[in-house]
Amino acid sequence: MMSVLINANAFVWVFAAFLTGSLIGFAFRSRQIAKSRKRILELETEMVENHAEILRLHKHNSEMSDDSSIKVPVISLSLGDSGGSKTKAKA
Repeated sequence: MMSVLINANAFVWVFAAFLTGSLIGFAFRSRQIAKSRKRILELETEMVENHAEILRLHKHNSEMSDDSSIKVPVISLSLGDSGGSKTKAKA
């Protein structure tokens, strides 16, 4: 009868140790996952801010180089018509 009681007692201790280890492991892994998710969120926020800054700079750059302020030389070409009238075309 005593050996059955010792075996049952050992089973309870093994089960308690397994349960405690599982809970500690679960808590540790949950903390790691929470840290990883927080870091990923920080990196995503940083990427969005960087992309927004790039877009602002691109917009500023395109506003600075406005097409109307750039002078492009236009060469007038005289075209000979069969009717004898001369017209000028801009290329």
